[in-house]
Amino acid sequence: MLSKLKIGPKLLLAPGVVLILLIVLSTGAYLGLLRQNQSLDNMVQQRAVRLKAAADLVAGAHKAHTEIYQLLTWINASFSTPRVDALVRDLHLRHAGLDRQFAQLEMATQSDPAERRFVAQSQAAHTLYVKAMEDVIELAMVDQSMAANAMSKAERAFDVVAQRLEELSRLEQSLSERAYADAEMDFRILSTWMPIVVALSIALSLLVTMAVRNAMLKEVREIGAAAVDLAEGNLTVRQRVYGRDEIAETSRALDTSIRNLNTTLKTILASAQSIDHASREIAQGNSVLTRRTRTQAGSLEDADAAMQLMSGQLAQTASHAELAGQLAHCANSFAARGGSVVQRLVVTMASIRGSSRRVVEVVGVIDGLAVQTHMLALSAAVEAARAGEHGHGLAVVAGEVRSLAQRSASAAQEIKALMSESAVAIDSGTRSVEEAGDNMAEIVATVRQVGEIIGQIGASSGEQTQGVLGMQQAIVSMDQITQQNLALVQQAAAAASSLQRQAAYLSEAVAIFKLDEGAEPPDTSRPAGSPRVVRLRLASVRT
Repeated sequence: MLSKLKIGPKLLLAPGVVLILLIVLSTGAYLGLLRQNQSLDNMVQQRAVRLKAAADLVAGAHKAHTEIYQLLTWINASFSTPRVDALVRDLHLRHAGLDRQFAQLEMATQSDPAERRFVAQSQAAHTLYVKAMEDVIELAMVDQSMAANAMSKAERAFDVVAQRLEELSRLEQSLSERAYADAEMDFRILSTWMPIVVALSIALSLLVTMAVRNAMLKEVREIGAAAVDLAEGNLTVRQRVYGRDEIAETSRALDTSIRNLNTTLKTILASAQSIDHASREIAQGNSVLTRRTRTQAGSLEDADAAMQLMSGQLAQTASHAELAGQLAHCANSFAARGGSVVQRLVVTMASIRGSSRRVVEVVGVIDGLAVQTHMLALSAAVEAARAGEHGHGLAVVAGEVRSLAQRSASAAQEIKALMSESAVAIDSGTRSVEEAGDNMAEIVATVRQVGEIIGQIGASSGEQTQGVLGMQQAIVSMDQITQQNLALVQQAAAAASSLQRQAAYLSEAVAIFKLDEGAEPPDTSRPAGSPRVVRLRLASVRT
């Protein structure tokens, strides 16, 4: 808790606690005195006044009751009327004064229901008593014997008033004693607890002071221990919880610096090891690269010879492609002429098919005429039969005509059947010719595509020839570059050997420090010339 405070608030904590406790004690003492004052005021200003008021009511009631007996005595003794009237007025004034006292006491007891109830009961009993006294006075003026009888009722009413006033007096006495007891109890409590609170305040102040002292000394000792470890080359950082004050911030900054230094040195050590490993690999790689470079030079010579051979083959391929293109052009011409012939054959077959259809139609007409002739011959035969002897010649002619009509119909049916077969054969031939025309069109298109492909092959062969020539030039350039690379590889081998020696020197320089193995691992992927490396280099220059 104390570690979360700054040094200023921490130093002010103990005086602040003392000041707060002093304020609390002063407030408690003031409240105790105020309560004592209230209790004293309650006893003097309220309880004593009300107790005196209750006593005055009792005395006034007894005085008024005594005067009523005096009035009856005066009336029996036949005192003068002015003296009797004066005594009656005095009685009325005394009862009016008692009513005023009851009213004042009722107003004073508004806050206490118990007192108010007793006052109300006493006032009600006094009202009944006053009414009974009025009756006694009126009867005494008329008949003394009746007044004596009425006096017994007034006596009972006075007993009730006296009893109620006595109860009110006892209540006021009890409340006064209770107020005194409360005041005495408050004094005892205040006198008992004040020394205890003072002692606790002093103890709490001392505890807070010691806690602040120990917290600050603990943080200072931790900083001193970290500085001693750093001076001895020990970069191990202890795990601890930091506060929020200036000392804790200094401790946190020191630990952060040690961690950063630890990380930097581990990075340097890891980098030195990586450099040593990399320099060894570079040396091995350079030897391998030297062998490969020499092998590559021989391979480039072989590739140059192969390119020359490929160039001759590509030239021959280009001439063959040109010849194939000419042959494809001739085949395209022949296929085009064959396609035109097939188209004319298709047209001729279509004309023959139309003529055969017209012949079939004519034969159908002839067949219809033969049927009609046969029907006419039948009709003539029927008429000849009806004519008898005279129609014999007509019957013979009709028979011949019918015979001719039947032969014509038979011939027409045969011709129709033959023409139908011819039409079927013509349709089949027409379809075959159309298929041949489609195939010739496809052949023409295929031959045209073959010609185009052969042309593209020729163009590609020319481009490949140019590319092979360019590759020959590139191979010659690569051969020159390979020779230059061989010289650079030898220089890189010498540089790798020097780098390996520098890495060994750097590892020996870092070995004097004791590094924290549990710290954050170094970031070996940090590029050279990063801000952390630059800061380290500047620090070494200053020292």
